Amino acid sequence: MVVAAGHPLPAVFGHTDCHDQRFGSRAVHVYPVLKRGSKGEQFRFSGLPLTDMKRIFQNLAVAVAALLLSLLLGEAAVRGLFHFVSSYDYEMWRYAAELKQPSGNRELPFSHRPNRGGRFYGVDIRTNSLGMRDPERPIAKPAGCRRILFLGDSYTLGWGVPEEATFSRQLEQMLAKAGSASQVFNLGVGNYNSAMEVALLKQQGLKLDPDLIVLLYYINDVEPTPELGSMSYWMQKHFYLLGFIRTKVRQLALMGKGGDWLENYYRKLYAADAPGFKQNRQALLELAELCRSRNIRLLMVNIPDLRRLDNYPFQYATTFIRDVAAANGVPFLDLLPALAGNSGKSLWVSDADSHSNARANGLAAAAIFRKISTEALLDAR
Repeated sequence: MVVAAGHPLPAVFGHTDCHDQRFGSRAVHVYPVLKRGSKGEQFRFSGLPLTDMKRIFQNLAVAVAALLLSLLLGEAAVRGLFHFVSSYDYEMWRYAAELKQPSGNRELPFSHRPNRGGRFYGVDIRTNSLGMRDPERPIAKPAGCRRILFLGDSYTLGWGVPEEATFSRQLEQMLAKAGSASQVFNLGVGNYNSAMEVALLKQQGLKLDPDLIVLLYYINDVEPTPELGSMSYWMQKHFYLLGFIRTKVRQLALMGKGGDWLENYYRKLYAADAPGFKQNRQALLELAELCRSRNIRLLMVNIPDLRRLDNYPFQYATTFIRDVAAANGVPFLDLLPALAGNSGKSLWVSDADSHSNARANGLAAAAIFRKISTEALLDAR
């Protein structure tokens, strides 16, 4: 570099944008210049021959092109493979890419697209105009009708089972047989935590004028709310391979710590200083107060992890949600007794996916029906 004080030197590459810095009353102009080495040596830029610089850029371009080509081929390979071989991870990614949309709301970073559908993990999932896996119904409540809203994640959505086999539809059928004119709405969305479920209730559910809200709580519902930027969403939507690699690295990291990786993960979620624990606990308290202020009945239901039904090791999570319910005078139901006694895998949607199958959904719906009936939770207050 050449520094000239008081007056500019001609730029080597035509006109050059220079930083004009002031030292006292004099201007100092800084210019990049080409240097010639010893006799016969080629021009240098910053001490490196131009031919070497050109070679470096060419090699870099080849490396980047090779990396992009490898990623594209890998993406095509995994999509081609999972087109013929059912994979929970791939199908859940497709569901997120095709049925979800970013909302730009920090409390609710994504939601279901309204009036969308597709076939995922062997079953059809379709949303109505409100983005719910429900038939289309008027927002205004019919005279004499009681309305129940189910809040939850992919278990409530009914991942892996037909719509008629979900908690909500089976409960609605049981109520109809018992002579109750009731409508049950399914606000379940995959990958939601408790805070997002409450945010969805405020955004969409309250307009339906519910008489009873049933919160279906699963052990990982204290995970932190994800931050979803526009670029992150675009990458996740269009490139499954990146999400697949990230998921596997995360799983390997958990397994690499030794012991029961699932227990280690859940214990970390319920640590007092865990980022999502306080946030989701506060959301549950907000839900209880919201229902109280609007004279809406609330029932909190615990869904056990079907991978560990024998000698259930996650009672600390059950205790957490039971204590929240008790502290707020909210009825509580643990589904573990209704599901215990069954082989865990006999209740799974597949050998590779522990979401509740149609039978497990039916057992849960029957337990919820008994709870609603015995405690008269649909009776007018």
